[in-house]
Amino acid sequence: MKHDIVKPLLPSELRWKCALTSLPFKSSTKELKPLHRIVGQERAVEALELGARIRSQGYNVWASGVVGTGRMTTIRQILDSLQGEKAALSDFAYVNNFRQPESPVLLRFSAGEGRVFTRMMDDVLTVVRRRIPQLFEEVQFQAERKEIIQRYQLREKKVLEEFDVKIRPSGFVVGQLQEEDGTSRTEVFAVIDGKPVSIDELDALVQEGKMTMDQAKALGDAYSTHRDELADISRRSMRVMVDFRKELKKHDQAAVGVLLKSIFDDIRTSFPRDRVTEYLNGVTKHILERLDEYVRVYQTKQSGVVDENVDEMARTLERLTSVNLIVDNYDVKAAPVIVETVPTYSTLFGTIERRVDARGFAVSDFTHIRAGALLRADGGYIVLNAMDILVDVNIWTSLKKVMLYGRLDIQALDSQFQLNNLKPDFINVDVKIILLGDPSVYLALWAADEDFHKMFKVHAEFDSETKRSAEMIRHYCAFICQISTQENLLHCDRGAAAAIVEWAVAFTESKEKISLQFSYAADLLREASHFARQSRARIIRAEHVRHALEMRHRRSSRADEEIRKSIAKGILLIDVKGERVGQINGLTVYSSGIVSFGKPARITTTVSAGNAGIINIEREVEMSGPIHSKGVLILSGLLRALFSRAQSISFSASIAFEQSYGGIDGDSASTAEIIALLSAISNVPIRQDYAMTGSINQKGDIQPVGGLNEKITGFYEVCKDRGLTGTQGVVMPTQNVGDLMLSDEIIDAVKKGKFRIYPVSRLEEAVELMMGMPAGKIAKNGKFPPDTVFAKVQANLDVLHEASRTR
Repeated sequence: MKHDIVKPLLPSELRWKCALTSLPFKSSTKELKPLHRIVGQERAVEALELGARIRSQGYNVWASGVVGTGRMTTIRQILDSLQGEKAALSDFAYVNNFRQPESPVLLRFSAGEGRVFTRMMDDVLTVVRRRIPQLFEEVQFQAERKEIIQRYQLREKKVLEEFDVKIRPSGFVVGQLQEEDGTSRTEVFAVIDGKPVSIDELDALVQEGKMTMDQAKALGDAYSTHRDELADISRRSMRVMVDFRKELKKHDQAAVGVLLKSIFDDIRTSFPRDRVTEYLNGVTKHILERLDEYVRVYQTKQSGVVDENVDEMARTLERLTSVNLIVDNYDVKAAPVIVETVPTYSTLFGTIERRVDARGFAVSDFTHIRAGALLRADGGYIVLNAMDILVDVNIWTSLKKVMLYGRLDIQALDSQFQLNNLKPDFINVDVKIILLGDPSVYLALWAADEDFHKMFKVHAEFDSETKRSAEMIRHYCAFICQISTQENLLHCDRGAAAAIVEWAVAFTESKEKISLQFSYAADLLREASHFARQSRARIIRAEHVRHALEMRHRRSSRADEEIRKSIAKGILLIDVKGERVGQINGLTVYSSGIVSFGKPARITTTVSAGNAGIINIEREVEMSGPIHSKGVLILSGLLRALFSRAQSISFSASIAFEQSYGGIDGDSASTAEIIALLSAISNVPIRQDYAMTGSINQKGDIQPVGGLNEKITGFYEVCKDRGLTGTQGVVMPTQNVGDLMLSDEIIDAVKKGKFRIYPVSRLEEAVELMMGMPAGKIAKNGKFPPDTVFAKVQANLDVLHEASRTR
């Protein structure tokens, strides 16, 4: 059957071929200079450079785009290009807060100073631990202490002598009484026969007849009086002893204080900051208050005696005066760039570790504070995957605080469950956050989160494709050279490079564009190199690239082959010859990762009298996606536009994708559906050797669709399996002609007249092709010419309307 309105496409229109002479090398990509820059992403690069250079709050970057567009590579290159610029970096340390140990103190230094300060503190504290015991052994220090001790001893001795003089006239003296444990104490003794006698011996003297009971009682009463006086003297001596110890401690602290001041003066001079001075004062006070421990512990250690208790005490003293340097940028000269691939709360924000004490309790102090990636990136950049952040509400909430307020609080994630919860000083941070995420997520957050626009003022959008040009083809060849050189792959000859470029064009579904998903192109190159080496080739040729593509399809073709076998066996019903009313071959696309494939699907329509309108069976069973449902609803509007101006429309019709057991979405079958509906109403059969794809609007204009190459290939394969008749073909939207990148096999079949591809832009053209009869043009009287499809539809609509009215 001839069609004068629509002409089939010529073989030359079915594929774009890369001219070998357009490639920038003669025999091998090895001749080229490797590509070491990002190409085709000018808009994204401009956005990234803006966000990277502006250090103001909120200029964080959301880098969106599909996988393989080089987002991470681009970000690294841009940030590396800024490495030469001077960066204001800091070191961070936490030290003990001697007044409030639960609130560790933050010390912030310029880059490199933190390590210097920590080493200086380690050095001077080592000197302190060595010098304090030595100081207590010095002759002058011992003489001064001895003078204080002797002064208090003489004072105590004088008081006792005066008391002894006082009580002698009453027959008593002061002496020392030996205890059973070997110690002695001051006691009052009665003098009998010129000898001092303990009051406990008086009873024995009475029994021996050496004194009377009255004499013993008188001595006992006098003893009680003098004993009370001695107790009062002892109490006063205790107060004197306290004063003595205070003076001795004051002397020791004064001497050690002079030592500490001279030792710490160098640090004070090197770091003239209030917080450092306050910390050094705290260390000084701490050492002086625990001076006895320092002397005892470090004298023992210097003596060489091994004592676990002493060692534990030494570790405790050293920990309390140590410096916990959590970020050390001593060797860092450029702004840090941290890529956190597996972010957790602790790795991002830092944490406070715990240790188990002797009682079995988990405790923490300032030495257990650990920095996270955000603090290590201060003054620089941190790159994260958006989904890794958004799936954890704790991470996202805390990260928002950092971006909004520039404030970082280091806490363990489970800090609310700890008994001794530390609250370290917060840290003001200046870190640029770059999130890699989907553009739809960016837009959703922009609409839903009122703070989002304050945090991400820069959106770097990476394109997945760009205009095909001679320059981009040259860049592709240079990219092939780069990957081959970098990974020790075989280089490509002209045919292989052209095949990779053609694949990159076909991947975009447009002859005028080329893919910017270079990672996929690199994968194809790697696989082609593998097969080339297997065949002992020294260079990749076009057949190696084609074989790599075939094997890639094979690895993902299980579902494709199963569906194809089911059609060939008649399990899935598809006709590729003959005619049938209300039945048409639609085209669908299945995806299995990077590989997609197309297959025909039978669409059927039935019509009867009634008022239900068009029933979308897929929608009724909740298997229709929103776009497909919209496409079916558009059919009602299109029917009204064509026929309701001259008549009323009343009927019931159902449309179904037969043997479809999964969800259906998209509107690419809407043209096929309206043709099936027109066929069912008019009783004009549809050609089964054609398949149809294309979206349609309410005005009858056919609109472009996606996946066209896969759809055509899928129907061609079914026709080939059943036997090519020379009449089979596909009807497609005219706008998609520029997207065709069909295989050599299909192009060869078209050349030989075994397969046809027709472009259409209007419903009328598609009707004539699919139904073998003119569609018909409406006359001024609202009627269509006889022997046209629309005339038959119009006539049968009248019949259906009348039948519907009688129901």
